[in-house]
Amino acid sequence: MEVHYKFKEARKACGLTQKEVAQALNVTAATYSRYENGLIQPDPETLKRIAVLMKTSVDFLLGSPSEDNLQTDNTAKQVMPAVRSDEKKLLGVYNILDQESKTQLKFAAII
Repeated sequence: MEVHYKFKEARKACGLTQKEVAQALNVTAATYSRYENGLIQPDPETLKRIAVLMKTSVDFLLGSPSEDNLQTDNTAKQVMPAVRSDEKKLLGVYNILDQESKTQLKFAAII
């Protein structure tokens, strides 16, 4: 199954570079580039992390958006305020952090 063709679309929609995605996923830029160009495929866990980072579904990345996904995406766009690209990047990175890292970050923000 080839999934790479949706990666670039989702990444660009989030305003991220390949290097930023690679750093967030803790892979090399070359590895992420290979994912995006279809030379290698990410394992299922990495695929989930990519979906979270890019605020989309694995279904979308696999090229099969369901009607429910489309409806949810449209609803989210209507109720969420506009987010700057730098905010999108920060949210994307935050979303892939483990729970301990999120807790540490929240604590650091309070200080």
